[in-house]
Amino acid sequence: MEFRELRSLVTFADTTSITLTAEKLCGGIASLANRKTGEVRLRNARFAGTIDGKACESEGVWRTLRSAADSRWVTARETGSIGGIRYHLDATQWSDSPRIDLRVEFEFDGQRIGTVSDNKRDAKSPFIHETKLRFKFFPVTGEGATGIRNLPFVIAETASSYVEGNYWTATGGAGGGVAVFNRGAMCCVREADGGISIPLAYSMYYIWGIRMLSGKYSYEFALYPFAGPWAAAGLHRAALEYNFPCRALAGQPGNGRLGNQVALLDAAGESVIASALYTKDGTARLRLYEHQGRAAQARLHYSAGPAKFVETDLAGNAGRAVDSVVPFRPWHHDSRYLPKVNER
Repeated sequence: MEFRELRSLVTFADTTSITLTAEKLCGGIASLANRKTGEVRLRNARFAGTIDGKACESEGVWRTLRSAADSRWVTARETGSIGGIRYHLDATQWSDSPRIDLRVEFEFDGQRIGTVSDNKRDAKSPFIHETKLRFKFFPVTGEGATGIRNLPFVIAETASSYVEGNYWTATGGAGGGVAVFNRGAMCCVREADGGISIPLAYSMYYIWGIRMLSGKYSYEFALYPFAGPWAAAGLHRAALEYNFPCRALAGQPGNGRLGNQVALLDAAGESVIASALYTKDGTARLRLYEHQGRAAQARLHYSAGPAKFVETDLAGNAGRAVDSVVPFRPWHHDSRYLPKVNER
C-alpha cells in the first residue's frame, strides 16, 4: 500500500476526543489525531486485498449521518468498492472516548479473495493473511514498536508478525500506539511495509472445505489510539467495554434517594476488573481478573449490606467463606458467589 496525495480532506465533528480526518472523495481515513494535543496516532487507513489475483485498494465517498444535536457520538459513512466488491463502512466517533467504532458490510459475488491457488486441498494460501480482504492502517508509535496480545490468562508483548488476541490486539511504542478491539476478527498482521492489517475475508480453495462468498457479510471492530506506554492505557478494560456495552432500561423517575450512581455489586480495585457476572442456582456468581500483571487487591461491596462471599473454582464448586478484601497475584482469576439469605 502506498501513501496517496491527499486532495479532499474533511473532518466530521468538532466535539469528539479524536479528530478523524478522511479523504472525502476517494475514501479512506487520512489520520486519527488527539484533538487536544494534535498528536497523530494513525495514518492512511483503508481496505486492501488480492481480489481475483489482483492487488486492490478501496475507494469510496464519505458523508455524515444525522444525529441529535446533543448526541455523544457522530457517525460518518463511506460508500465504495474494492476489486468490484461493493461496501459501506460506518465510523462512529465519541465525545468521551478515543475509540472509533467501525462496522462494514461487503456485498460479495463469488470473487476469489486472497492468494489464488489451483490446489483444492490448499493448506497454505488460507493462512497468508497479507493477501486477504483486510482493513489496513499505518500506526504512529515512536521507537521500540511491538505487538501486544490479549491471551486467555495473560496479556503479553510479541515479536511475531501475526498478533493474535481474544478481545484485542495492539501495536505500541515509546510514543503510544493503536489497539484493535474485535468482535470476531481475532488477529492483526504487522506487515513488511510497517502497516497493520485486520484480516476480514478469504474466499478460495481451503483444505477443510471450499466456501466461495456470495451475498452480504458484515464485520465489526474498533480502533483505540492511545498515548504513552500501552500497559498504562487501560486497554483491557476499554476492550471489555466495547464487547460488553452497558445496557440500560428507562423507567419512571424516583425520589433521588439512590443518588446518581447505583452499584448493586461493587468490586473496587485499580487493576482488578469483573470479567463475568451471572446467576446460577439462584445465586449471583462473580469472576474477577487482575489484568495488569501485578499484585493487587479488590474490595467487594454488596449494596444490600454486609455479606460473606464464598470462593468457587472455575467449575463453580463451592469452597470456603471469605472476607470482602480479596488479594490478587499477577494475572490471577478469582471466582466466588453471594449466598442466598437463608445460607448466610
